[in-house]
Amino acid sequence: MKKSPNIKFVITAYLFVLAAAGFFVYGVFNFINSPVNEKIEKYRIEKLKRETGIDESSFSDLPLILNRREGCLICHGEMEGFESSHDPQKIGCYSCHLGNRLARDKSSAHKNLLRIPGNSNDVSVTCGEKQCHPQMIARMENNIMTTMNGVVSVDKWVFGETASPTAKSPVDSIKYSPADTHLRNLCASCHLSNAKTEAGPVQELSRGGGCLACHLNYSKESEEMLVQLSEEKNKYENKISKLKFHPSVSLNVENKHCFGCHSRSGRISLSYDGWHETLLKPEDVKGKIGFRILDDGRVVQQIKKDIHSELGLQCVDCHTSYELMGDGKYSLHKEEQMKIQCVDCHLVSNSTTRKISQFEFESAQISRLKKFDRPDRDYLVSAKNGFPLVNVFLKNGKPYLIRKSTGQIIEIKLPSQNCARNGAHKNLSCNSCHNSWSPQCVGCHTEFDKDGSMFDLLSNKEEKGEWLEHPKDLLPEPAVLGVREFSENGIKKKIVEEFIPGMVLTINKDKNKKEEKIFNRLFAPGFSHTIRKETRSCVSCHNNSAALGYGRGKLDFQINGKTGVWKFSPSYYPIQYDGLPEDSWIGFLKERSYNSTTRDNTRPFSISEQKKILTVGACLTCHKPDSWVMKNSLNDFQLVLEKRSSMCVLPQW
Repeated sequence: MKKSPNIKFVITAYLFVLAAAGFFVYGVFNFINSPVNEKIEKYRIEKLKRETGIDESSFSDLPLILNRREGCLICHGEMEGFESSHDPQKIGCYSCHLGNRLARDKSSAHKNLLRIPGNSNDVSVTCGEKQCHPQMIARMENNIMTTMNGVVSVDKWVFGETASPTAKSPVDSIKYSPADTHLRNLCASCHLSNAKTEAGPVQELSRGGGCLACHLNYSKESEEMLVQLSEEKNKYENKISKLKFHPSVSLNVENKHCFGCHSRSGRISLSYDGWHETLLKPEDVKGKIGFRILDDGRVVQQIKKDIHSELGLQCVDCHTSYELMGDGKYSLHKEEQMKIQCVDCHLVSNSTTRKISQFEFESAQISRLKKFDRPDRDYLVSAKNGFPLVNVFLKNGKPYLIRKSTGQIIEIKLPSQNCARNGAHKNLSCNSCHNSWSPQCVGCHTEFDKDGSMFDLLSNKEEKGEWLEHPKDLLPEPAVLGVREFSENGIKKKIVEEFIPGMVLTINKDKNKKEEKIFNRLFAPGFSHTIRKETRSCVSCHNNSAALGYGRGKLDFQINGKTGVWKFSPSYYPIQYDGLPEDSWIGFLKERSYNSTTRDNTRPFSISEQKKILTVGACLTCHKPDSWVMKNSLNDFQLVLEKRSSMCVLPQW
């Protein structure tokens, strides 16, 4: 029989082991976490010396920030204006501005200082350094806002310098061909690689600036400080008072950050807030209500805002970080990089949700910094790439949006039953019905004056030769409709989208040589950001010559007894190059067998599609859109035709 162990001995031994373990853990914790631990400090200094050749052993009196000595805060430690993530007490000054962090005097400390960091040429050693945002570098290099690819590839194709509008043509490939000089003169400033060289807040004329293009924000105090420093520099040369207020670098991305680039080309920043560009001059609208003069001298007129703008939503309330900064893949056109869809928020089917604990790092960080990170919420995800929408969640079957600028929560309206798209309109995009107007131009001539001079947007200096643009009519009207074809899971599909005149223009490579003229009649996919709750009427599509691509004019269904025929009389005269009216995309009941759009997978309506649309249009000449006949036709138009009255007259082709 075994002897029972001495209980007192066992308890004593147990307590001894527990105490020893506690002292061990406490010692390890202190060893790892104590900032003054001699062994850690010695190891850190030796490691730094091996990697950089810098011996910091004689700089132990300088603050230790991000595991390196930095003296910047000795002078700049009381500076204000920072957002918490970029507080110098956490990341120092050197992380952004470089310079000599171990120097003790101003001139040495500011040697090789980056006054304006975050530009593409230095981003890898500033914003993208290994302790900050290194994962962003490859994404930003492939980001279409950096490469400007679609703009460049289409322009070179229009000039006949490439075989396709869908080619890899980044802005840094631009040389000095006719297309290249055209881009240099008129387009090439709107890309993130365009360096910010002057301190100051983002405004209407801002272009580029790398990370600062979106993330730089000046407070009232920092703007006043900038003015004071400028005045002192002009008056006292180098006798400038110390900077007290610093602009912030943050997630607070406002619409003003987008405006500089996106108020040109597709004009979406203007259209979103209800502004239409005109050909008026500033003196034409002096004192008139409903007009605005932009900083570049353009005159815009107030039309109708996008409903989201009316509700106070910022661009970033819809567009996600993986859209704006890209997902790392090289995009050839902007629609490839854009992932958000109307139906991601305005649900028409069962939705996918995620908890905050299932977010990847970037989305989780944004949620935390914005204070959206509620573990109990079910956040919606983008159907195209599966990334979470950090400010959209589902509660009791209803979607809600958190405004990123204010934190205000608003309920998202669900689409009406007509938007389920199960019947005749199942192939219509949301914007083809809900965009209320689009900026459209009719006729443009572009010519090169070799004896002129213009500012080169890439070399940033005056160069010989000037491209001159001569626009004609600018009109705020509902968009033209066309077709985008694509494959999804191996299945060919098509969807009706809105299109705007992309390049209906003549190009004269030399204004003294008429034989060098190039003519194009191209329309481009559009998304004008003029969404309204109300939709286009049935008549505005089926009985509208402009919507069908014929151009403006009179589209008339003429009935003679039992025979009906569609006739079209254009408002604009035919032009010499192809015989079509100046504002048209296609001829009346004709097809285009050659290049007609700025994409490889888009086109105007085919003849058979035009006939189907106009057949419905013939019905609408008698039946009101809300009649039972037209409502039933949405579900089965063929059945309605079979049961039509003997009074009905269908078109003869």
